[in-house]
Amino acid sequence: MKRIISPFLIILFAAATLVSCFPDDNDKNVSYKDTAINAFAIKTMRLYKTKKSSKGEDSTYVVTVSGALFRFKIDQNKCEIYNTDSLPYGIDATKMLITATTEKNGKVGLKSIIGTDIKSITSNDTLDFSVPRTLVVMSHDGKNTREYTVKVNVHKQKANDFKWTKLDTNAEMATFKAFRAFAIGDRILAFGSDGTKTVAMQTGVNDGKSWTSVPFNFNEPLDKDAYQNIVKKGDRLYMIHNGRLMSSEDGGTWDVVSMPAVKRLVAASSSRLFAFDAEGKMSCSYDGVTWVADDIDSGQELLPTTDINYACTTLRTNKDVEHVVLVGNRDAAYTADTTAVIWGKIEDKGKYALNMPWAYYVIDNNSKYVMPRLADMSMTLCGDLLLAVGGKGIAPCKVEAFDKIYTSGDMGITWVNDARYQLPEGIDKNATAMALVTDSGNHLWIICAGTGQIWRGRLNSLGWQSALDGKK
Repeated sequence: MKRIISPFLIILFAAATLVSCFPDDNDKNVSYKDTAINAFAIKTMRLYKTKKSSKGEDSTYVVTVSGALFRFKIDQNKCEIYNTDSLPYGIDATKMLITATTEKNGKVGLKSIIGTDIKSITSNDTLDFSVPRTLVVMSHDGKNTREYTVKVNVHKQKANDFKWTKLDTNAEMATFKAFRAFAIGDRILAFGSDGTKTVAMQTGVNDGKSWTSVPFNFNEPLDKDAYQNIVKKGDRLYMIHNGRLMSSEDGGTWDVVSMPAVKRLVAASSSRLFAFDAEGKMSCSYDGVTWVADDIDSGQELLPTTDINYACTTLRTNKDVEHVVLVGNRDAAYTADTTAVIWGKIEDKGKYALNMPWAYYVIDNNSKYVMPRLADMSMTLCGDLLLAVGGKGIAPCKVEAFDKIYTSGDMGITWVNDARYQLPEGIDKNATAMALVTDSGNHLWIICAGTGQIWRGRLNSLGWQSALDGKK
């Protein structure tokens, strides 16, 4: 603290309209030597927004919004005040109404942006916090002061803007027919089929331009469809190869887990693997060794057999409950299908939980919000949305190849084309397949078989969340 000797400063604060409330001056139990700001908030602020006219032209208008939802932290050791959750894009930080509550009825002033002048402030003053400012608080007896640096963080980008970057056109990847991609730690692993075998390529999540081959620790090659038989549970990959269930943490070194009776892995939660047995029935296992039948609520003939994808997310309302979604197509014998088949499972990990059956999502023939029956479909969970893309529609579905990204905000029940998620301009739709994958930083990747194009992008708001989580 600094002891005040300037008579001008004492007079200035004595005349100020106080931002905080005063207790009874006759309270003999109160000490006025302490000097601190113990609460800071923005009352109101101006937000500039844009809207399109009937002619498609942008216009700007201003609304007044409350700052109550944006909490400020006070670091008393460093004398810093700041908000960790930035204010929305478009906020005018030059015109803000604030409140500052002080310890023991201290008086608050604001130091000039240039110079050392200090002006008294009230809760009705419009203040400029477009740059870090200094609040000065004087103790009630006028003997001590303390300075706080206030930084009001405002987003510089629109939350719903999405920007794609073309990272590379990889000649080796252009030779592949299809991919299945996974994010493992700080790497992206792409398992691809060249039509005769499955191989693996990898790159760093912050790279995408340099891809290297991933050698396997076994001699026999993976068959051409092996890429479709790989799932991720926790931080490990699992696949079935030559009758063996194998597990790997890097995609190259594989350990044999068991010799199960199941034939194809189709999904995983954080605790269980799900697979089809030799008869096409659903099975599940916690450890990959012991497998048991898993119930479904509808006919087995409604299960997907090709282009199978899955996603698993934790419910916001209960961290012990996960939602697993299975999406794919039935085989060519079902000539009337125009949509994908979708199943969901509630996976409760609580102490007294019951095993819930897989539930078939009945398709309303009149619904416009469906996932078409697309060849070589790929799906990923990005933020709270499922995103899917696919090749040409399988007859009688007439959808063009790679026409759009389909999004679902209700875990597969309905599908739309969200304006925020569009295929990048310049993407080559002559690709034989596109693999979607989301990394730990919420970047969305598109890896294109047949053309070798590699794209990466991210919704700004998901980038902000990743920054809060300590991820790039």
